[in-house]
Amino acid sequence: MENKANAVSRIVEIITQSARQEQPVPLPELIFHSEIPKPTYHRLVQQLDDETFLTADERGNVYPGAELKRIALNLNSNNERKAQLQAILHGLSRRVKETCGIAIPDGHDMVYHERIQTNWPLQIVLPIGMKTPIWATASGKLFLSSLPKTQRERIIGQLEMTKLAKNTHTDHDALEQELKVIRGRQVSVDNEEFIDGLVAVAIPVKSADGKFLASLFCHCPKTRKSLDQLLTYLPDLERTRDQLQSYIRELT
Repeated sequence: MENKANAVSRIVEIITQSARQEQPVPLPELIFHSEIPKPTYHRLVQQLDDETFLTADERGNVYPGAELKRIALNLNSNNERKAQLQAILHGLSRRVKETCGIAIPDGHDMVYHERIQTNWPLQIVLPIGMKTPIWATASGKLFLSSLPKTQRERIIGQLEMTKLAKNTHTDHDALEQELKVIRGRQVSVDNEEFIDGLVAVAIPVKSADGKFLASLFCHCPKTRKSLDQLLTYLPDLERTRDQLQSYIRELT
């Protein structure tokens, strides 16, 4: 039986090995470049998959999982960093005059990791920590579009796409077609798909090597700004995204 120190070092090796890859890598290739015994490697990858540190698809390709991305962000590790993050988001919220924030993937959901709420009397309040469906939100569709085709299709096939609002996607093929457009544009929208009367725009926040970490979003009641009006603030979102990416790279 391997001792705890050895097990930990092997887990760290597997996570580091997976995270350094520029694209999804087949599990046998990772094993080939490691001195960890094959049965042990398989067992540890399965454990890391169960805990969402890694994700392995049916073809054996290994990707960083939701928990690993959450750690990579490391946004709330102390008050100083939290204050810096909020200052960046406050700047965007002041310019757009709407709620802006960051969402990160968690399984088949997106989690509101941080957000700045506006002071308008009419608000749609979605609290920090709230989980939202990946097929019916701008942030969720953005994350799905970032995935390799086989992994994306597997996840979409598992979704029970229930109708949440008047424009919610309930057809897998229609969602896949939109995801292809989002992947090309690197911009995602929610046009009353999650909540009636709510519109949203999201763009990706990426690591230095181009991997999806989180989405930067703005949302508002349609009665105050139409989706087209919200899209005019894309340059502001992009400038804020650049600030966030620089900030994250300073932490890692």
